[in-house]
Amino acid sequence: MSIYVTQVLNYDYDSESDFGTVTAVIEDFVLVYPQTYECPAEYGPGMAKATFSLEEGEEIPKDETELEMFFEEKGLDWKPVDE
Repeated sequence: MSIYVTQVLNYDYDSESDFGTVTAVIEDFVLVYPQTYECPAEYGPGMAKATFSLEEGEEIPKDETELEMFFEEKGLDWKPVDE
């Protein structure tokens, strides 16, 4: 399943521990309508949270579009955020 980050809401990175968290809106992340015999399941955007670390020499982009792509490409384990 491909993850598409549509908006990064916030992120925090601690360089001493090399550990960060990110909260973002992910496209097609939450179940809107369950599957029936006649129709497939329908998914919509949802808020999710994940942890990440940086490789040596890697930097977090400042541009919003590049930031979204950066977190998409990291292959993070996104978990739903209870609202």
